[in-house]
Amino acid sequence: MTAVRSSRILLSGHKADAVEEVRRLLHQDGHDVHGHRPGEPDPDNLSSYHLAVLEASRDLQASLAWCRHLRARCVDVHLPVLIVLDDPTPAARLASFEAGADTSLLRPFAAEELRAQVRAFLRIGDMQERLAEKSAEVQRINKRLQQAYQQIDQELELARRLQASFLPQRLPDVPPARFAVHYLLCGQVGGDFYDVFRLDENHVGFYVADAMGHGVPASLLTIFVKKGVRAKEVFGQQYRLVPPGEVLQRLNRDLIDQALSDTPFITMVYALLNHRDGTLRFSRAGHPYPLHVPRDGSLQLWEGEGLLLGVFEAQFSDRTHRLDPGDKVLLYSDGVDAACFEGREPGTESLLACAERHRALPIQAFVENLARDLFRACSPPDDLTLLGLEMLSA
Repeated sequence: MTAVRSSRILLSGHKADAVEEVRRLLHQDGHDVHGHRPGEPDPDNLSSYHLAVLEASRDLQASLAWCRHLRARCVDVHLPVLIVLDDPTPAARLASFEAGADTSLLRPFAAEELRAQVRAFLRIGDMQERLAEKSAEVQRINKRLQQAYQQIDQELELARRLQASFLPQRLPDVPPARFAVHYLLCGQVGGDFYDVFRLDENHVGFYVADAMGHGVPASLLTIFVKKGVRAKEVFGQQYRLVPPGEVLQRLNRDLIDQALSDTPFITMVYALLNHRDGTLRFSRAGHPYPLHVPRDGSLQLWEGEGLLLGVFEAQFSDRTHRLDPGDKVLLYSDGVDAACFEGREPGTESLLACAERHRALPIQAFVENLARDLFRACSPPDDLTLLGLEMLSA
């Protein structure tokens, strides 16, 4: 029977005729046999050998000493050792195993028994090599993945900085109105976006938008929103403030005109505030309802129809409210849907109860306490934006 494959075998022993017998049997199977005498300098490059055969018939102790030495040299090398004994006692076999041999063969032995032992070790060696190759391949893949992840992290960091650059660096000071915001992304970049901006000496535009999904695609949509909101038209020395519903309608048409293969959509509330007299006009597109927190009286969600942006051609209606001193308005993203407050149902019920608890606080503290208490027991599973407005006394 032929061997599994031809291999390089290190053959060592003191008894010449016994060593020659083993060499001849191994050579017949096509193995490359390299002789070595215990006590001589160690062979070079032990990792190039597939098996070591130690013929210990003449001097067992010297052979065991060399076996221990060989095993010490092969700490990081897979080199199985087969030891050939002529001592049939269990003590001799035990001593050979303790010296580092992997198996023993007792004389007299049949030639096929030796060959079978060698084939078994070579099969194990083949498996070891395949596993080592696969391990090396896994390491190469892991290295490439790490490089890819590093590249992704760099790109996400760039996207984060780009997205952050489009957010207002500070909220405008427009007495008697005051704004406050809490903005938290669940990743480096996300789909939530907000803005507050002066339009003239009397008006401020502001909005909260939420683009579908997370990551870079969603962040690109938020940038599209930033560039796509056209709240003011200038005609020479004159200008027109674009009504909120028209702002959303134009933005919706721009999204549809992109004809993207994966239809993106955006939810949004856009509002126009006359901070001199407290008149607030707003329009919504599939976004959570604005929350009105009056100085006195019941809290109210300003409900109204409005389709998502980027899906169908649609009209978006305006609603108008008058804010009195002490009134607050909160725009927020759907991250609030997971909020829980003092055992109430998640979402709207918890939001209303928490807002009721903190309604007397100034707008900055109001927003901060909402963000803290609504998610006291858990982190928001989605991006979270809370944009608050309060009308102060003139």
